[in-house]
Amino acid sequence: MRPNEFIEEAIEESYLLGLSESEIRTNLDHFIDTCGRVIREHVHDRKQMQALAEKLARARALSLIENHQEGEWGEVIPPQNQDDALDSLAERVARNKRLILRAIAECDPALVERIDQIRFPNRTTTPSPDSYTPPVFQVRPWLVKVGSLIIMIAGLLVAYWILMQYV
Repeated sequence: MRPNEFIEEAIEESYLLGLSESEIRTNLDHFIDTCGRVIREHVHDRKQMQALAEKLARARALSLIENHQEGEWGEVIPPQNQDDALDSLAERVARNKRLILRAIAECDPALVERIDQIRFPNRTTTPSPDSYTPPVFQVRPWLVKVGSLIIMIAGLLVAYWILMQYV
């Protein structure tokens, strides 16, 4: 994963964490619908369309699967904490969106640009057609700053904790 992709996924995840579970699922469904509509309108190669439609269907199916963990004997263990379940869902949805955009970009980077134009209609800059860059999410600047700060602090705390384990 390129550093830009990691940052874009973290921003998307922090945005999703501000939503409820149903809003996260609705957001993912809207994203998948937007991707599907752009693909149907702009992809004319049947084999390519089938491959992309299959990936979108798989993403939609994954969005419907509940967040379950299996125990040693196959029994379903519910999440211990609702916040943990929401964090996990937001993380999976952000990763899922990134993977979908990457798969579409492998097919045709111009499709990703069209998807981004629909998702972010107020965006003024357009990425170059010969290289895919993850979309710039339109969230409040303070949210991006706070999210970045939290990620940096968490990274420093993890590094500190690791260092303390070896001292």
